[in-house]
Amino acid sequence: MFTINNVTLRYLELDDIDTLYGWETDIELAIWSGWTPPLSRAAFRHKYEQRITEPEKDLVMMGIEFEGQLVGYVQLALIEDDERRAAAGILVGEKRMWRRGIASTALRILLDYAFTVRNLERVYAEVYGFNQRSLRLMERVGFQKEGVFRQHEIHNGARQDMHVFGMLKAEFYQNYETLFKLPVDVNDENGADKLQGCD
Repeated sequence: MFTINNVTLRYLELDDIDTLYGWETDIELAIWSGWTPPLSRAAFRHKYEQRITEPEKDLVMMGIEFEGQLVGYVQLALIEDDERRAAAGILVGEKRMWRRGIASTALRILLDYAFTVRNLERVYAEVYGFNQRSLRLMERVGFQKEGVFRQHEIHNGARQDMHVFGMLKAEFYQNYETLFKLPVDVNDENGADKLQGCD
Protein backbone atom coordinates (compact mmCIF):
# COMPACT_ATOMS: atom_id res chain seq x y z
CA MET A 1 0.00 0.00 0.00
CA PHE A 2 2.63 2.57 1.07
CA THR A 3 6.16 2.20 -0.30
CA ILE A 4 9.55 3.92 0.08
CA ASN A 5 12.92 2.42 -0.95
CA ASN A 6 11.41 -1.02 -1.66
CA VAL A 7 9.87 -1.09 1.85
CA THR A 8 6.09 -1.42 1.82
CA LEU A 9 3.55 -1.33 4.62
CA ARG A 10 0.41 -3.31 3.87
CA TYR A 11 -2.47 -4.75 5.84
CA LEU A 12 -1.96 -8.28 7.06
CA GLU A 13 -3.63 -11.21 5.33
CA LEU A 14 -4.71 -14.59 6.66
CA ASP A 15 -1.87 -16.20 4.68
CA ASP A 16 0.61 -14.29 6.88
CA ILE A 17 -0.40 -15.98 10.14
CA ASP A 18 2.01 -18.92 9.96
CA THR A 19 4.91 -16.52 9.36
CA LEU A 20 3.83 -14.40 12.33
CA TYR A 21 3.64 -17.50 14.51
CA GLY A 22 7.20 -18.41 13.56
CA TRP A 23 8.38 -15.02 14.79
CA GLU A 24 6.23 -15.27 17.92
CA THR A 25 7.95 -18.51 18.93
CA ASP A 26 11.51 -17.42 18.07
CA ILE A 27 13.46 -17.30 21.34
CA GLU A 28 16.00 -14.70 20.15
CA LEU A 29 13.25 -12.33 19.04
CA ALA A 30 11.45 -12.80 22.36
CA ILE A 31 14.61 -11.94 24.31
CA TRP A 32 15.01 -8.65 22.41
CA SER A 33 11.38 -7.58 22.31
CA GLY A 34 9.72 -9.21 25.32
CA TRP A 35 7.95 -12.47 26.01
CA THR A 36 4.26 -12.71 25.27
CA PRO A 37 1.91 -15.26 26.87
CA PRO A 38 2.47 -18.55 25.03
CA LEU A 39 -0.27 -19.68 22.67
CA SER A 40 -0.70 -22.89 20.75
CA ARG A 41 -0.58 -22.60 16.97
CA ALA A 42 -4.37 -23.04 16.87
CA ALA A 43 -4.99 -20.39 19.52
CA PHE A 44 -2.57 -17.99 17.80
CA ARG A 45 -4.29 -18.56 14.46
CA HIS A 46 -7.70 -17.90 16.01
CA LYS A 47 -6.47 -14.69 17.63
CA TYR A 48 -4.94 -13.33 14.43
CA GLU A 49 -7.78 -14.43 12.18
CA GLN A 50 -10.03 -12.31 14.37
CA ARG A 51 -7.51 -9.46 14.50
CA ILE A 52 -7.25 -9.41 10.69
CA THR A 53 -10.94 -9.85 9.84
CA GLU A 54 -12.35 -7.81 12.74
CA PRO A 55 -9.67 -5.24 13.65
CA GLU A 56 -9.71 -3.74 17.12
CA LYS A 57 -10.58 -0.06 17.22
CA ASP A 58 -7.44 0.87 19.16
CA LEU A 59 -4.93 -1.16 17.12
CA VAL A 60 -3.56 -0.88 13.59
CA MET A 61 -1.16 -3.62 12.54
CA MET A 62 0.56 -3.72 9.15
CA GLY A 63 3.03 -6.09 7.59
CA ILE A 64 6.42 -4.88 6.40
CA GLU A 65 7.38 -6.12 2.95
CA PHE A 66 10.85 -5.76 1.51
CA GLU A 67 11.15 -6.44 -2.19
CA GLY A 68 7.85 -8.31 -2.06
CA GLN A 69 8.60 -10.52 0.97
CA LEU A 70 6.97 -10.19 4.39
CA VAL A 71 9.84 -9.47 6.78
CA GLY A 72 8.13 -7.98 9.84
CA TYR A 73 5.31 -5.83 11.09
CA VAL A 74 4.56 -2.45 12.66
CA GLN A 75 1.70 -1.41 14.86
CA LEU A 76 -0.04 1.55 16.36
CA ALA A 77 -1.45 0.31 19.64
CA LEU A 78 -3.42 1.87 22.48
CA ILE A 79 -4.83 4.41 20.02
CA GLU A 80 -6.71 7.13 21.88
CA ASP A 81 -8.64 9.25 19.42
CA ASP A 82 -9.76 11.71 22.10
CA GLU A 83 -6.18 12.34 23.20
CA ARG A 84 -4.85 11.84 19.63
CA ARG A 85 -1.98 9.61 20.68
CA ALA A 86 -0.80 6.01 20.21
CA ALA A 87 2.09 3.69 20.97
CA ALA A 88 4.31 2.47 18.13
CA GLY A 89 5.81 -0.98 17.88
CA ILE A 90 7.96 -2.72 15.29
CA LEU A 91 9.43 -6.16 14.70
CA VAL A 92 11.64 -7.22 11.81
CA GLY A 93 11.27 -10.95 12.19
CA GLU A 94 13.50 -12.01 9.30
CA LYS A 95 16.88 -11.66 11.01
CA ARG A 96 18.83 -11.83 7.74
CA MET A 97 17.11 -8.52 6.89
CA TRP A 98 18.48 -6.70 9.94
CA ARG A 99 20.85 -3.74 9.42
CA ARG A 100 19.42 -2.82 6.01
CA GLY A 101 17.49 0.28 7.06
CA ILE A 102 14.17 -1.53 6.71
CA ALA A 103 13.04 -0.77 10.27
CA SER A 104 13.72 2.97 10.05
CA THR A 105 11.90 3.24 6.71
CA ALA A 106 8.93 1.25 8.00
CA LEU A 107 8.69 3.43 11.13
CA ARG A 108 8.86 6.58 9.01
CA ILE A 109 5.88 5.36 6.95
CA LEU A 110 3.97 4.34 10.08
CA LEU A 111 4.51 7.77 11.65
CA ASP A 112 3.31 9.47 8.47
CA TYR A 113 0.19 7.31 8.55
CA ALA A 114 -0.35 8.13 12.23
CA PHE A 115 0.02 11.90 11.87
CA THR A 116 -1.40 12.51 8.41
CA VAL A 117 -4.07 9.85 7.95
CA ARG A 118 -5.14 9.24 11.56
CA ASN A 119 -4.53 12.86 12.59
CA LEU A 120 -2.73 11.90 15.80
CA GLU A 121 -0.64 14.47 17.63
CA ARG A 122 1.77 12.21 19.53
CA VAL A 123 3.31 8.77 19.02
CA TYR A 124 5.42 7.17 21.73
CA ALA A 125 7.42 3.98 22.17
CA GLU A 126 9.01 2.02 25.00
CA VAL A 127 12.33 0.19 24.58
CA TYR A 128 14.28 -2.03 26.96
CA GLY A 129 17.54 -0.43 28.08
CA PHE A 130 19.63 -3.41 26.96
CA ASN A 131 18.24 -3.25 23.41
CA GLN A 132 20.84 -0.90 21.97
CA ARG A 133 19.78 -1.56 18.38
CA SER A 134 16.22 -0.38 19.07
CA LEU A 135 17.43 2.59 21.11
CA ARG A 136 19.53 3.73 18.14
CA LEU A 137 16.61 3.12 15.78
CA MET A 138 14.35 5.46 17.72
CA GLU A 139 16.94 8.22 17.69
CA ARG A 140 17.71 7.70 14.00
CA VAL A 141 14.06 8.06 13.03
CA GLY A 142 13.76 11.25 15.08
CA PHE A 143 12.06 10.24 18.32
CA GLN A 144 12.99 12.31 21.35
CA LYS A 145 14.08 10.42 24.46
CA GLU A 146 11.70 11.52 27.19
CA GLY A 147 12.87 9.53 30.17
CA VAL A 148 13.64 6.18 31.74
CA PHE A 149 11.38 4.06 33.92
CA ARG A 150 14.05 2.49 36.10
CA GLN A 151 13.76 -1.25 36.71
CA HIS A 152 10.28 -1.03 35.29
CA GLU A 153 9.71 -4.60 34.11
CA ILE A 154 10.92 -8.08 34.93
CA HIS A 155 12.30 -9.66 31.78
CA ASN A 156 14.44 -12.80 31.59
CA GLY A 157 14.60 -12.98 35.36
CA ALA A 158 15.90 -9.45 35.97
CA ARG A 159 14.38 -6.03 36.40
CA GLN A 160 14.91 -3.95 33.28
CA ASP A 161 14.96 -0.22 32.63
CA MET A 162 12.40 0.96 30.08
CA HIS A 163 13.34 3.94 27.89
CA VAL A 164 10.46 6.13 26.74
CA PHE A 165 10.57 7.93 23.38
CA GLY A 166 8.07 10.29 21.81
CA MET A 167 7.48 12.17 18.60
CA LEU A 168 5.05 15.03 18.03
CA LYS A 169 3.32 15.76 14.74
CA ALA A 170 5.18 19.03 14.22
CA GLU A 171 8.52 17.29 14.79
CA PHE A 172 7.70 14.69 12.16
CA TYR A 173 6.84 17.32 9.54
CA GLN A 174 10.06 19.21 10.29
CA ASN A 175 12.05 16.18 9.15
CA TYR A 176 9.85 14.38 6.62
CA GLU A 177 7.57 15.12 3.72
CA THR A 178 4.26 13.29 3.85
CA LEU A 179 3.44 10.51 1.42
CA PHE A 180 -0.24 11.34 1.67
CA LYS A 181 -0.58 14.63 -0.18
CA LEU A 182 -3.87 15.43 -1.80
CA PRO A 183 -3.67 15.46 -5.60
CA VAL A 184 -3.33 18.89 -7.16
CA ASP A 185 -5.67 19.83 -9.99
CA VAL A 186 -3.30 21.37 -12.52
CA ASN A 187 -6.24 23.31 -13.96
CA ASP A 188 -7.01 24.86 -10.58
CA GLU A 189 -4.88 27.94 -9.90
CA ASN A 190 -5.59 27.58 -6.18
CA GLY A 191 -4.80 23.85 -6.12
CA ALA A 192 -1.49 24.32 -4.37
CA ASP A 193 -3.21 26.27 -1.60
CA LYS A 194 -5.30 23.24 -0.75
CA LEU A 195 -2.17 21.38 0.27
CA GLN A 196 -1.11 23.82 2.95
CA GLY A 197 -0.52 22.04 6.22
CA CYS A 198 0.29 18.71 4.54
CA ASP A 199 4.04 19.25 4.16
